[in-house]
Amino acid sequence: MKWSTTIAIDNQKGFLQYSNPILLIGSCFAENVGEYLTRAKFDIEVNPFGTLYNPESIAMGIERLMSNHPFSKDELANDGNLWYSYHYHGKFSQPTAQATLDVINSQYEQASKMLSRCQRLIITFGTAYVYRLRSNGMTVANCHKQPASLFTRERLTVEDIVQRWSQIITRLQAYAPDCKILFTVSPIRHLRDGAHDNQLSKSTLLLAIDRLCSTYSDMCSYFPAYEIVMDELRDYRFYAEDMTHPSAQAIAYICSRMVETYFTDETRQLAERCEKIYRSLQHRPLNGCDNKAYRQFAEKLIAQMLDIEREYPYISYATECNKLKQLITL
Repeated sequence: MKWSTTIAIDNQKGFLQYSNPILLIGSCFAENVGEYLTRAKFDIEVNPFGTLYNPESIAMGIERLMSNHPFSKDELANDGNLWYSYHYHGKFSQPTAQATLDVINSQYEQASKMLSRCQRLIITFGTAYVYRLRSNGMTVANCHKQPASLFTRERLTVEDIVQRWSQIITRLQAYAPDCKILFTVSPIRHLRDGAHDNQLSKSTLLLAIDRLCSTYSDMCSYFPAYEIVMDELRDYRFYAEDMTHPSAQAIAYICSRMVETYFTDETRQLAERCEKIYRSLQHRPLNGCDNKAYRQFAEKLIAQMLDIEREYPYISYATECNKLKQLITL
């Protein structure tokens, strides 16, 4: 007897490989997937603007990365305590304008270089609702806890999203010709919008993505993360304590479905080796790093990392090896 509805996904073995530079942008679900790919040592960049929720803010971010135009002080705002950018998440905010620019532009430069060589762009839309500054109509990535009176709120239409993203896709075809886009819709429910409005928002995103994937089928595809959580994992045990975010188990399951859909057997086996090393690196000895057992453990782990580097020259464990060597020589 089956106890869940399995979502059918067409296999695209080889779509995600270690040779593909990958950029992930979008909601915190993008960060969940990014964390897995980071542990597995893929060549990736995750959310260079911080968490972005709506299609317009994500489009603005990609457009800015293609412009090769870093941010300047006149694009920042200040609330008396912190300097911040309406293009960025609040985690980039700093006490001074220069500190904020340093953090923002360091991340911007790194992400801009990644986009120019990007071969897989994973986009996660979270909501169709946007907030715009009343003063100039700009869509903000984050309201930075500023008064609601400064913003207007509206829900993008399917046509809004399709028109905007058609422009982005056309530009990307010229800017990064090897880039393929994988769209997802975040399974995280935005219940502050209300249950019904959340459904309307998610439906808008799904319809827009379907239109884009049909129009640009050679470049765009869709992974049903939203449907997996809603149907395969239709149980509150797969949610975190807030009952809106997927639990760690749910995220791991979604990643496993991505692996079976997009990884070749060789890629999967290498990812498993890398994740095993990642877990081993989290181990800390109870009796300090200078005991014999831990030294043997560390030396064995270093040997495993060097083996992977020899087999796969595009993977580097230099930082991890150096940290371990320092620990056992202190």
